[in-house]
Amino acid sequence: MTLMAGIIALALVGVALVLVSLVVRSSMGARDKRRAEATERLRPLAMELVDPDDDQGAPAPVLAGMEAEVFGDLLVHYSRQLRGEAEDRIAAYFEAAGEVDAQRRRLTARSERARVDAAFRLGDMASAAAVPDLLRAMEDPSLDVRAAAARSLGRLRAAETVEALISAAVTERVADPVVGIALLEIGPPAVPRLITLLDDPDPHHRAAAVRLIGLLGSAAAEADELPALLPALLRDMSADVRAAAADALGRLGASAGRDALIQLLHDRVAFVRAAAARALGQIGGQTVTEALLEVARADEFDPAADAAQALARIDPALVLTAAEAPDAGPHLREAADRLEL
Repeated sequence: MTLMAGIIALALVGVALVLVSLVVRSSMGARDKRRAEATERLRPLAMELVDPDDDQGAPAPVLAGMEAEVFGDLLVHYSRQLRGEAEDRIAAYFEAAGEVDAQRRRLTARSERARVDAAFRLGDMASAAAVPDLLRAMEDPSLDVRAAAARSLGRLRAAETVEALISAAVTERVADPVVGIALLEIGPPAVPRLITLLDDPDPHHRAAAVRLIGLLGSAAAEADELPALLPALLRDMSADVRAAAADALGRLGASAGRDALIQLLHDRVAFVRAAAARALGQIGGQTVTEALLEVARADEFDPAADAAQALARIDPALVLTAAEAPDAGPHLREAADRLEL
């Protein structure tokens, strides 16, 4: 009898668990349905806020609870796609609703997850008022919080944080790719601050700055100044800086640096010579072919390979002819083979 009672009790517990599971599923399904309905109902209001029919625009709706969450999520979604006045309206809404201040407070929460979420959302709320708090979050003990803060500083296009972002990358407090994406989001406005870092005593800072100038410089207001600034860095004591400067000159197509890059083909460091060869291939000009030909024939693997590819880009006919010579070397022959494919 005792055994039977135990079996019955276990069966009842199993039935209860199944019933609880069904109730939870039903509740979640109903909540998801209400949220979906609220999203469809509030979407036109969110679109009117970011893109009003007239200059005055409709007043922001007063919402609470789930509706406020849904409306905020819609605006966050739009903020990732919009710029200009629409983004300003989104920031104004979140500031007036107290959401920016609420997320700023969450940046100091005990929960790491809460701090990460707050750092992400502040970037999507588009409010520049959050920049000082996000800068402080770059010192958070959590790598995830620091990465989220760096991402949001980029989203906010906070050019005044360029130095802090590069420092975080150099000291490995934030991964290079995260900082790189943030600086690319800031875009050309970052270039003036990057230029000030070209004289930084830390060679890692100089190298990082010149690499980013190469990526952003052509679209910056200071673009005309850069060809005169960068060649001096080809003589920097740091090989990383010299290579980064060569790559930047190549990306910018700065013919003003051509002679200095030809000299850099004789640098004592192989990866610097390789960078110079790549840059000369992007800049072009018949005056560089003889120097590249010498490197392609006789240098170490990487400089020789890059020089051969640079020659193929500048003067394909020369590569095909040079590849037939007994002293052509493997890299010129490989470049010629690729040209004939």
